[in-house]
Amino acid sequence: MEFEQRLTEHLSRAVDGALEPAARATPPSHSRSVGCAELPEGGPTWGLRPRAELTVSAGDKAEKYLDDVATWILRDKFAEYEWRWRVGTPADVKEITAVHEDGTELLMEMARGSDQFTVRMTGPCTWPPDRPGGPPAGRLPPLPAPSGPTQTRSVDTPDPCRSPKLYVYNLTSRPFTGRGPHLMMLVRYADEKAMEYAEVQLPRDWEPRYAPGTSQRNLDQVQLLVCVHVTATRDSRQDVTCNYASEDLLLAGGSPFTFDLFESVYHVTVREARSGRKVSEFTVPGRQRGEDNCPFRMNYNRKLARGIDEAAFERRLRPLLEAAR
Repeated sequence: MEFEQRLTEHLSRAVDGALEPAARATPPSHSRSVGCAELPEGGPTWGLRPRAELTVSAGDKAEKYLDDVATWILRDKFAEYEWRWRVGTPADVKEITAVHEDGTELLMEMARGSDQFTVRMTGPCTWPPDRPGGPPAGRLPPLPAPSGPTQTRSVDTPDPCRSPKLYVYNLTSRPFTGRGPHLMMLVRYADEKAMEYAEVQLPRDWEPRYAPGTSQRNLDQVQLLVCVHVTATRDSRQDVTCNYASEDLLLAGGSPFTFDLFESVYHVTVREARSGRKVSEFTVPGRQRGEDNCPFRMNYNRKLARGIDEAAFERRLRPLLEAAR
């Protein structure tokens, strides 16, 4: 059936457009249901509704990839988008629905806390292939080319680092070619919200300069986006005492302010700023001592991740900065 091929195409576009190698999708499985009389628009009892479904496994990132696929699908001419939590046993289920302009219905489901989710596409009422008098093949127009990634032009969001197929830093950035220096911008992010993190910075001359008399950097000069994902590993059993200005102390609850210091690892991924293409990947341990761990700004959190080994961080990045390509 022609529409079964269309459902496979929808699934393939969604998987290719949103998933990274960390997420694994099964091949689509196909089925058909008979009868269309129960549809809102009605239909013959002998009509068929084709269905295609696949399962995506992604460990503790499953919900993130569920949202990525939903984001991509919304850009691909699906509308009437809704998501809800459906109360169930043994777990609640996150449910996302949408409808494509060609009549395809989407249903995505993921049980709370699961490491996988399903993507199901159901076609409209169609003519059975073995029933005479059906419409000729070739009625479906080809799907338009998928839209490209969205640019953020901001280091305040981790989207180009977390979801590089959906977002890039700057589409008009210079490509990572030619002689160095290959200028960079840094994005730092962490999953643990109830913890403070010391700043991670690039040397000033590794970033594009501000235009004279402005507070704006020339983002078109940026060739590399340095994505730094911080994870705390264990309690170091050490405390760090930090002193802050009086206005910060009012928020913090007094001076000096003492943190519980946690060991940490900094996962660094370097991507081409204009395309999101991965250029390099490595880890750097947290090795700061004493007050060098104190964050520049603070909140109410008493936990603090150990600051990055700055020398090791710069040593790994310098070959990219100076590369002749």
